[in-house]
Amino acid sequence: MKHGTPNPENKGVRTTVLTAAVVATLGMLFPIGLFAGGQKEPVVPITLAVSFSTSSGSSQQMFQAGAESYAKIMGLPSEALAADPDSQKQLASIKAEIARTGGYVVFFVDPANPAAAATIARTMEAGVYWASGGPRPADAKVWEYPHWVAHISFDGFAAGVFTATELIKTFNVPGQGRIIALQGRLDDAANAERWQGLQKVLTDNPGIQLIQGDPAQGDRTKAYEETRALLAANPDVDGIWAENDEMAMGAIQALREAGLAVKVKAAGCDGTPEMLNAIKAGLAAATVLNDGKYLAELCLAMALAAKQGKLDVASLPHEHRMFEVSGLNISAGNVDQMIHDYIDNTPLYDLTSFFARWSVALE
Repeated sequence: MKHGTPNPENKGVRTTVLTAAVVATLGMLFPIGLFAGGQKEPVVPITLAVSFSTSSGSSQQMFQAGAESYAKIMGLPSEALAADPDSQKQLASIKAEIARTGGYVVFFVDPANPAAAATIARTMEAGVYWASGGPRPADAKVWEYPHWVAHISFDGFAAGVFTATELIKTFNVPGQGRIIALQGRLDDAANAERWQGLQKVLTDNPGIQLIQGDPAQGDRTKAYEETRALLAANPDVDGIWAENDEMAMGAIQALREAGLAVKVKAAGCDGTPEMLNAIKAGLAAATVLNDGKYLAELCLAMALAAKQGKLDVASLPHEHRMFEVSGLNISAGNVDQMIHDYIDNTPLYDLTSFFARWSVALE
């Protein structure tokens, strides 16, 4: 991974023409004028479609809200495609939307299974521009597919650094104390990155002692049980760092039962409403919101620009086709404002640069 903040101008014009052969590939036979914008020919509006799994949790609401907000700004129709957490069902709904629109559509896709991203990419090569988000696709390189504009994830390392840093600020002696750390699923990329962020903070603060048990697998109940056991053996801890908010909430329950709530705070990641309320109540120190509204708008904006010939996808360097962006850091000092701006409302994002929040390249 390479760190930096490049912000190049998007130059070059590349026109996409939906030919009769492509239409036939899509299983549709429409008059060519339906897809064109020439003289005396109707212009078909481009649909902005977002596809996600129903297992996405609260993220799906953010994806849909972001797509609807961007579509309203652009004066275009939007469509939300929620499929069961099954790759084949998601692919079927994508194909149906391509057929429904006659190919006049761009997509933001949160793959139900990262391993299925390449299959989606092959389907989109019928002439549909798209961008994806979420965990890094397995064994797939975006630049090998001309219509796969970008894959964008959130920076887990930076999130781990922020939450750990905010947690140790709450200690009686900042930078000195003992923490319980709860890992999620060991095969999860976000867990690995966030854990690396914690390790960086521990290296920079040798006065912090780490108490670690078995991975809690991202599960609230397992985190509660693990924390309760660790607290029984280590009642004098100063904080609890969890890889995600679900585990942080499980840890908070264990702290309540041990009579340590508020005195000992937890930190998590994901920016769930429950965790935001815990920060407001003084039970938690920090979290990071992976802003699904921004991700949906950014991905759709890039795909739309490519469709309109305003973004030359082939000219983009690899680091601008697979990359991470920063999340939203939330602590006691800004939690109310963040809830107002990003949860209760959808801000007007600045998309004049697609790489304004670029953080790390995925290569």
